Parts: sequence; C-alpha cells; structure tokens
Amino acid sequence: MGLDIIDSHAHYDDKKFDDDRDAVIASLFESGDISAVINVGCDVATSKRSVEFTEKYPNFYAWVGIHPEECGKIDDPDAALAGIEAMLSHPRVVGIGEIGLDFYWDDPARDIQERWFRAQMEMAKRSGKPVAIHDRDAHGKCMEVVCDYPGVRGIFHSYSGSAEMARDLVRRGWYISFSGVVTFKNAPKVREVAEAVPLERMLIETDCPYLSPEPMRGRRNDSRNLVYTSARLAEIKGMDHAEFCRAVSDNARKLLGI
Repeated sequence: MGLDIIDSHAHYDDKKFDDDRDAVIASLFESGDISAVINVGCDVATSKRSVEFTEKYPNFYAWVGIHPEECGKIDDPDAALAGIEAMLSHPRVVGIGEIGLDFYWDDPARDIQERWFRAQMEMAKRSGKPVAIHDRDAHGKCMEVVCDYPGVRGIFHSYSGSAEMARDLVRRGWYISFSGVVTFKNAPKVREVAEAVPLERMLIETDCPYLSPEPMRGRRNDSRNLVYTSARLAEIKGMDHAEFCRAVSDNARKLLGI
C-alpha cells in the first residue's frame, strides 16, 4: 500500500503541461501514493477547465474562482462571478479558489483586488463552500478580510505569513497548506510555521507546475513530488511519514468533502 497523499492545490491546466498532460496525469496514480488532486481555477476559463478535468480524469476535483492577478482583465464582473457561482453546484467542485490578494504586483490596483476578494468571500458565505486563499505580500489586508467573514473557512495556500498569523488563523478555524517551499534551504520561516501549526490544521500541495521541492527544485513540478514535501513535514512534526500523510489527507477530506 502506498502513501495516502491529496494534492490540495494544482494547476494541470497550465501551458507547461500542454505537451504531455494526459501522460503525466496518468502517471500520478501509478505508485499508489497520490490519492486525489484538486485542480485550481484562476479565471472563468480555467475554472471551467478544472471542472472538465474532474470529468476526464479519475480522482480529480476542482476549485473555481478568480485569482487576484486576473481580476483586472475581466470586462463583465457580474457575468464572471455568476459563472463561478454556477459551477459550485457541480458534485466535484470543492470550493472557491484561488482568490485573495497579491500586493507584489501594482496591477491590478489593490482596491480592485480587494473588491473581487470580498465578492467571492460573499459567495462563500452564501454557498457554505470553503475557499483557497492566495496571499502574497498582503498578510495584513488578507487577515482583515478574513476577519470580516467569520463564518467562512478554508485554506491559506502555500502559506508565506508568520507563525503568529498562522496560529491566529488556526484559532479561527482555518487550515494552512504547505508547498515544496518548506524544503528550501532559504525558507526557515516556513518550517517555523510548520512547527507551530497543529497537525489537524495542515494540508499539503504542489502549486504545480511551480515550487518543486528539493531535490527537484528548478524542474517542472507535479503531484508525485509531494513525497518529498510530506517527508520533510513529517520530519518537522516528528512523525512517521505514512502516518503524517494519512492525517493531512484526512484533513483535506474533512474540509473539502471528498
């Protein structure tokens, strides 16, 4: 029996997979280590594609949402939001994502990003669905928005904030997802967060094709590399590798209803 690993955040619709997508996805489940993959939408088109993946590939699920980097490109916001909300009824759509804020970039403007973030948090409030939050250089504002929606829960994906903020989020019922960054030599802060977050609030992800863990750093990422990410996290938590994988996958099943 292989490891039980759920990739809570992947982008197999990315163009980096265009030449061999079917072959890569078929290979993910050969070892028995990967149990499920949640593919993530960044706009209406990629959200639709994520839903299509759930109908084409076994063990695939979907997040649907508008990414902060994409929200400034949309001509008809009402139609886009209605389109995302309509997808939530699909039986293999787990929630709304990825949404949030990216203040690393100056475009779209921060107020535009925040409007889209809040609109999708309202959608989560109405639907009861969890959210996957993208937070890049916007920790304070993301926390402010989250606190304005105390009934909404979900994941801070590929978490990059402080251990103190992570503890606050956990107290509020949120989950913290760790990517291959936790294996990087220059990422001690992420390992500090992993030490601080209780096992029952941890998830793992690839964010593929990006953020490949050591020793695969610099290459295209895919879900098979979660064996390295999960092994490093198990070491940090002082746990048996297989036991750790089962625990965090059970967390994903509980939150996402899969």
